[in-house]
Amino acid sequence: MDNKTIYYRPLPPKPATLLILERGKQVRLVSLSGNMSIGRESNEAVNDISLKSGIVSRNHGEFIFEDTEGVYYYRDNNSLNGTFYNGVKLEKLNERGSRAVRLTDGDVLRIDCDNLMVPRTDAVVLIFSTKFSINEKWHRYSLYGKDTVKIGRNIQDGISLTDFMASRNHAVMNRINGTWVVNDCGSVNGIAVNRNVIQERRPLNIFDVINIANSTLIYIGSEIIYNEVHLNVQKQDYSQRSVVMGVNINEVKVRKFNSLGKKTLLSNINLEVESGDFVLILGGAGAGKTTFIKSLMGSIKRSGSFDGQIVFDNMDLYKNFKMLKHKIGLVPQFSTTRDNDTVYNTIMDAANIKLAGEYSNAEIKQRVDDIIKRMMLTSLTNNLVKNLSGGQKKRVEVAIQAIGDQEVFVLDEPDSGMDYATRVDLMGNLKSCTETGGVVMVISHSPDDAASMFTKVIVLAKSQRDEVGRLAYYGDVENAYSFFGVKKLSDIVMEINYEGGKGRADEFIDKFERTRRG
Repeated sequence: MDNKTIYYRPLPPKPATLLILERGKQVRLVSLSGNMSIGRESNEAVNDISLKSGIVSRNHGEFIFEDTEGVYYYRDNNSLNGTFYNGVKLEKLNERGSRAVRLTDGDVLRIDCDNLMVPRTDAVVLIFSTKFSINEKWHRYSLYGKDTVKIGRNIQDGISLTDFMASRNHAVMNRINGTWVVNDCGSVNGIAVNRNVIQERRPLNIFDVINIANSTLIYIGSEIIYNEVHLNVQKQDYSQRSVVMGVNINEVKVRKFNSLGKKTLLSNINLEVESGDFVLILGGAGAGKTTFIKSLMGSIKRSGSFDGQIVFDNMDLYKNFKMLKHKIGLVPQFSTTRDNDTVYNTIMDAANIKLAGEYSNAEIKQRVDDIIKRMMLTSLTNNLVKNLSGGQKKRVEVAIQAIGDQEVFVLDEPDSGMDYATRVDLMGNLKSCTETGGVVMVISHSPDDAASMFTKVIVLAKSQRDEVGRLAYYGDVENAYSFFGVKKLSDIVMEINYEGGKGRADEFIDKFERTRRG
């Protein structure tokens, strides 16, 4: 078998966005696409990204795309004033520049003097994101002459957020002895400052980044800069995909039956899921598929112990459950809808239950209308649920979950007991749920019926060495065939199973690990 054919070949540059803040200038958004240089605007230097500030060197730094990992790095080119990475100055490594730092969503690069508490008037801040849209609207809110500023959804007096997941009275900022302080007003989804969830009031420093649900607010001293957030109901351009969820599972253990000891069920599972992905989860007997799903949901600690991270917006689900719990939803295996209700009334009833108290009737109606468009159910709104196909019913179930702003939908054997035609219809309907940027992940025991629909395959295998479930493959379908030397997805399970199969689990676990290391 040829290792060069698997998924981890050099990756094309992923789109990313820099939000650039220069004092006294408009907010600027610049697209990153591959290696790009940054420096001061001048006749002597030509840079991909030009800045006007006088403290920026002509050849200040560079963004580097690593095509084996699919990630961006930044390196300071030994510039005169240097670059701060999340508040820490990058030190010179060699004659070429500083060490290259890996960039993740929300990372802040800053060109300033050494005392960040007293920023220069010509300081520059760059915020890296794979989620900001180049066409995104940003607003400025002046803090001049104010001592109290309310922040909430569609409020009249204060910072009014368009984000549906923000509470109506979400937060308040107060000026206390010349310092601005932000407080959570008992919001549903919480607040993070610089990606750390706050439990009580938090003093703000210049260029602190405040996250409220899907909204980003940046404190720059004299004003707050914040973005408009709207539910995406349009089909996605799949060349503009971004990482929605990072999975980094070191180990999952559960207590042994009638014992004080613990048994390890999963180990060493690391992968990223992108917007628009339709992911098949395959696994042999005892490989830990159900444990894997529980880990993604943030619920494994209820029955065992979890060592790792499930990452949304560069924050850990387990540490920031209040803020991130709405990002992922488990769709019930069996329908909970009433057959004699219309599709519209079914989704509206769910919205009235989930959103009661915090949202007005008009807001709930708008939310339902948006979700129906997002899930491409407009033509079915007046149909009775009992007249829908099995796949259409499941799409309604996904829509009910999406009321809470879920980005990732997980389904455990949704096609169980269905005939071929119904299974294909179901998978086609689930695939359509990804066309506006959401992610659908399914466990299926009939994967070949819809093999061409899946964008990625996760293969979990139980190692014979220690009886622990590990990652044996993550990549696209075509390369999965080559990797395992099979012609059907169902044959992969036969290859890795050592109970009724060929027992090659450890062979592929090791092969995949070697491939990732290059």
